[in-house]
Amino acid sequence: MFQMISMRRLEQLLEGERNFLLLDVREPEEYAAGHLEGAVNFPFSKLQEAGSRIPMDRLVILYCSHGSQSMMAARELSRMGYRAVTVSGGLNYYRGRHMTRNSM
Repeated sequence: MFQMISMRRLEQLLEGERNFLLLDVREPEEYAAGHLEGAVNFPFSKLQEAGSRIPMDRLVILYCSHGSQSMMAARELSRMGYRAVTVSGGLNYYRGRHMTRNSM
């Protein structure tokens, strides 16, 4: 089973030692417009390729825009044997300092 964490808890984890993989499950265009520092873009639509591209030996923290896609992704990764955590609320609610934005 996957876990859920708050944006506040994610901020604490981002401030510490990053011994986890941070996955942004939004589409590439959304990721390019802005994402969390250190996040890897792995769109929800490509989740079936996880087995060959996501390491199983690390905690995986997932986020999306509102939380629903990352919750479904965490559920699926959990079924595949990953230690998965989803961030409730999604990136639209993030107000911390780890956000990067594309300067267009």
